[in-house]
Amino acid sequence: MPGKSFLHRLDPRTKIIGLMAVSFCILKVSSFEIMLLISIIFSILVIACHLPTIHFARSVRPMLPFFIFIFLMQLLFTEGSPLFEFGLLTGTYEGFLLGSILALRFIFLILFAALITATTSPAGITAGVERLLRPLPIRYVGISSHDLAMMMSLSLYFVPMLFDSFRDLRDAQISRGLDIKKEPVKAIMSLTVPLVRMSLRSVNEVALAMESRCYTGEGRSSMYLLEFRLSDYALLVLYCMLLFLLCI
Repeated sequence: MPGKSFLHRLDPRTKIIGLMAVSFCILKVSSFEIMLLISIIFSILVIACHLPTIHFARSVRPMLPFFIFIFLMQLLFTEGSPLFEFGLLTGTYEGFLLGSILALRFIFLILFAALITATTSPAGITAGVERLLRPLPIRYVGISSHDLAMMMSLSLYFVPMLFDSFRDLRDAQISRGLDIKKEPVKAIMSLTVPLVRMSLRSVNEVALAMESRCYTGEGRSSMYLLEFRLSDYALLVLYCMLLFLLCI
């Protein structure tokens, strides 16, 4: 989502490192007070970037069944003071706290990742990942930072493409009389088989296009020149201080 906010202007490497630091902090959180502070910081960033909240709701919505499952597992199978009883199942106060913290951790991880992707172009993310991986000795195992960055870029491209293909296939099958609720097994076969075929065909077309352009992962230049500014260095120092305080 284009914009001119402070977060939009940051170097992609700064935002990627910041996402890693925030993820580490979220995984270390074990109290609702810190979760409230994280939610306030996230809200301030969203407001400052002028981003619609519906974007983040759509990012979390597909994972809601997973979050509910985690919460219920902790609520019903953690020993402690009982809150309620439903047959053989007993919900505990300790399970409620633990389940809420775990669910909030995953939710905020997704929200901050969505914030980074909303304020950084896919090409910028790819260039940032490539520059961060360049100093690592991964070339000794036959992999270059360019290859990993290209794989990530293609993944970012294929995810929305697969979603659009699935939606078109679903509408086409429903128009042919398929009832997804009454025939779930048939619906799965009717959607997954053509979706896999379309995916493989798209991957093959991309591979042929890259080969026809003589793509190689070595010695490639980039049209996106990354350069740290004063604000990037200040945030990197802040990340180090934050991680140091969490580790002591």
